[in-house]
Amino acid sequence: MSENKTVIPETQKERWVKYGANVAIASVVVVLLAAAATWLAQDFNRRVDTTSAGLYSLKPQTVNIIKNNKSDIKIISLYTRTKPNVSYSSEEMGQLPDFAQPVADLLDEYKRKGSKIDVEVVDPLEQPTKVDQLIREVTEKYGGEVQKYKAVCEEYPKTYEQIAKMAGEEAKKVQAALPEQIDANEDLGQTLFLTIATVQGFPKFLENTKESIEKRLKQKPPDYKGAVNSIEQGMNTLSQLAARIVDDFVKSKDDAKVPQKIRTYMAESVPRYEQIKKLADDLAKRIKDLGELKLDTLRQSLRERDAILVMGQKEMRVISFEKVWQVPDDARGYTPDGKPRPRFAGEQQITSAILSLTAPSKPKVVFLRPGGGPLAQPGIPGFRPGGPLSQIAMRLADYNFEVLEKDISGMWAMQSQMQGMPAAPEPSDEQIKDAIWVVLDLPAPPQRSPMGPPPSIAPKLAAHLKEGGSAVILALPQAEPLAAALDEWGVKIRTDAIAVHEPVKSAPGGRANDFIEEVQRNPMIFLLRDYGDHPLAKPLKSLEGVLVPMCVVEAWEKPGYKMSRLVPVPQTLKSWGETNIEAALRGGGVVEYNAPKGASLDGDLPPPLFAGVAVEKDKAGRIVVFGSVQFILNDMLSFSDPTLAKQGIIVSRFPANGELFMNSVFWLAKMDPMLAISPSAMEVSRIAEMSPAVLNTWRIGVLLIVLPGLVIVAGMLVYVARRD
Repeated sequence: MSENKTVIPETQKERWVKYGANVAIASVVVVLLAAAATWLAQDFNRRVDTTSAGLYSLKPQTVNIIKNNKSDIKIISLYTRTKPNVSYSSEEMGQLPDFAQPVADLLDEYKRKGSKIDVEVVDPLEQPTKVDQLIREVTEKYGGEVQKYKAVCEEYPKTYEQIAKMAGEEAKKVQAALPEQIDANEDLGQTLFLTIATVQGFPKFLENTKESIEKRLKQKPPDYKGAVNSIEQGMNTLSQLAARIVDDFVKSKDDAKVPQKIRTYMAESVPRYEQIKKLADDLAKRIKDLGELKLDTLRQSLRERDAILVMGQKEMRVISFEKVWQVPDDARGYTPDGKPRPRFAGEQQITSAILSLTAPSKPKVVFLRPGGGPLAQPGIPGFRPGGPLSQIAMRLADYNFEVLEKDISGMWAMQSQMQGMPAAPEPSDEQIKDAIWVVLDLPAPPQRSPMGPPPSIAPKLAAHLKEGGSAVILALPQAEPLAAALDEWGVKIRTDAIAVHEPVKSAPGGRANDFIEEVQRNPMIFLLRDYGDHPLAKPLKSLEGVLVPMCVVEAWEKPGYKMSRLVPVPQTLKSWGETNIEAALRGGGVVEYNAPKGASLDGDLPPPLFAGVAVEKDKAGRIVVFGSVQFILNDMLSFSDPTLAKQGIIVSRFPANGELFMNSVFWLAKMDPMLAISPSAMEVSRIAEMSPAVLNTWRIGVLLIVLPGLVIVAGMLVYVARRD
């Protein structure tokens, strides 16, 4: 017989208590979880980069450099929260985020992913105490130069008192020696009048100099550089005045037209003025021997306010606002409203500074041209444009390369000399023997110079490579194939053949939507996205580039050499190596494939074709060869993306061009950690910055109010639905 159990139903009050307690507990748990999540996010400062190009993450190049850093580095942001005082206003640059926050975020990435890297954010206006601490730190770290400048400033009063005393005594003596009247209309009288006025003005001149120096030393931080410059300027001026007085007195002391009393004073005072001159000269010479003053660099950066300070163990670098937030000089013409957004180049600039501070030596790159004027020299904004290769040269300099240039013919210097405009001195053969050579293989000019054709660079290149040197060779159609240097490496530049593709018919209705689609109708132009499987080329895959025109580069395996072909010519259209170069370059001739017949080598080159090659010799040098030069010209590097330009964002349409060259130089320099895509190559439209109000809305409104509120509402609805 089973036992019946009586189930006592819950009372309404019990259900209220149970479900109400559940809701209350759930609400408290959600609030605590939200608070914990917010605290953890803020305390550990982890961010997720959602941009397609990883704009808020350090690029592989930078990570490879800083992850094994062995030298102490400190990076300090000196940005204020106010807009910087620059030559263009915020309105001109469009709607901009806060300049300080992206810099602070970037510095945090360096600290998290780097070794022995410390960062600090200092607002010079809001945190004067931290500024004082920074001044002390710089003074202690680079105290050698500061102490030298301080010593000059501290010892100057002694010299000043000595000179002032002597000058004051001379002023009294010359006053006593003066006759009652000097005729300033006569030549002798005028000379005496000016000389004696100069002597009497010495004390006032010295007092004014002293006041200027004291004013600079009272600045915060003390302007030691300005004070020492004032001392130097004052001593140089004093020396010149004393020298003139000595010269005038020596000439006039035996002149019978001069009153005897003045002649006696002149003869007796010459040694005293020579002593004044010696004191001034000794102090000026000491100042000339002083080195660079790091504290003055810091003072200038504090004056500019918006700057980044990168401090190494022995040196430091200051990165100005204009270098971090870059606007191309001609960018306004690219955008429809004339309001381009500045490009954030903080990572590139900071990484370059770290490289320069930690590298044991500065690698060299020399551009070798067959003649003519310099191609890689920088210009002067607003006055003189840079050479056609100046932008790529500036990129090399940004990565701590010493950039040189040399005319192998020597004709440019001779022509400049004959025209009365001497050219700047170029490096000697000895100075470039350990440099990476950038050989510009250009065709000889159609009209011969009176001095004859330029010499071939092939013998010099061959000797450079035999001695273990490295080079990147850039060739143009109809130039010398450099067989004397490249045959040994298993490389042949077909300067008699350029890559072309079959003609593309025009789209119905006229021009194509994309400019690039239109220009590709030119048989010589290929839009590249694949650059080969070599380590210098792999990071660039899918990054767009254009090499035009492309000479075909052939290569074959040789014992003792490791070869890898670069820049495969795309096969999306029928392509070949056109040997009728004149017709292809003119654009008006017939360009069609003519297959070689029989055993004859005449005819066009069938695919597959390549426009580059990288070769490494066992335990020796390296070479990279490209059948193009124009791909690194300024015009190609600065050609902007038309789609992003409409949004006010100026970025390169062909980012792979510069990256391919830079990676080639990095590989030749055996800087393999640098083989990646630089930040400037991956620029796309950014996700807008969150304002403080929006950020607080997410932190407090959504996480701490909205989400818990929804839980409470849901609990109340459940409670209402289930109560009796």
